[in-house]
Amino acid sequence: MSTIEEEASDLIFENGHKTNLDKLKSKFAKYSGGSVKLIKDDETGIATINLDNPSRKNALSGSMMTDLYNIVSELEKWDKGKGIIIYGTDGFFSSGGDMNTVKEIDNCVDGRDMGILMFDTLQRLQALPMISVALVEGKAIGGGAELTTACDFRLMSKSAKIGFVHIKLGITVSWGGGTRLVQIIGSHKALEIISSGRQLTAQEALDIGLATHIIEESPESKKSNLDYTKEWLLEHIGGPTSTINALKTIIHSARTLPFKESLKRELETFPKVWGSPPHKKALSMNIKLR
Repeated sequence: MSTIEEEASDLIFENGHKTNLDKLKSKFAKYSGGSVKLIKDDETGIATINLDNPSRKNALSGSMMTDLYNIVSELEKWDKGKGIIIYGTDGFFSSGGDMNTVKEIDNCVDGRDMGILMFDTLQRLQALPMISVALVEGKAIGGGAELTTACDFRLMSKSAKIGFVHIKLGITVSWGGGTRLVQIIGSHKALEIISSGRQLTAQEALDIGLATHIIEESPESKKSNLDYTKEWLLEHIGGPTSTINALKTIIHSARTLPFKESLKRELETFPKVWGSPPHKKALSMNIKLR
């Protein structure tokens, strides 16, 4: 496990011992419903993660939480990966936690365990050395909104909405979404959004820096939003895999480590790509001058 992954996996300790995540996976896997599907394309370096529980608006059941944990673990080992797209089935990102699961764990101990499992999963997702995009169609609300914050970019369809609606359920954010939202848009705006529980339109999300881009949908277009997102992502992962991985590592370090440690990580990362075959090839072709 790399240093970044170790940092991402630092969890809440209880009596000096790290939580046993395998036990938590087994605990939540029994709450079935839907699935999370992974497709890896070695040629493009893009992995797609599909939240598939359409009858529940792609709400995350306990087994889906376990699926997502396992998928992130698989991506940590993927040496051809450059980019990730997360999206929901039938044009709806996710309505958060599946109520069938939530009603079974409506006590503070089970709630904490769910929070730990998803906290670890989303921290490791964000730490992956690949550029990640959440394709938000329909709505991303509650835990679904938190999931989008673990991605580097958020592309939204024009009619999409995103909402941290936890307060309406009498709860707080718990999967790291509050902390990440502050990093993305600042504490003032984050508090206003979370305390109101209101759902933001795509334009509102773009205006405050939560959304990266709005996909202009056209009835005449034969291109799906997923196809558009793949094309958009390809524009940002055109370099060699090693370079993309290094760049993501530097940026992730900057948002998670103290300033001096981040500078050190950047300096340590640079020699790994300087003088590499892709670098020498670019020099021989005078690419910088073109």
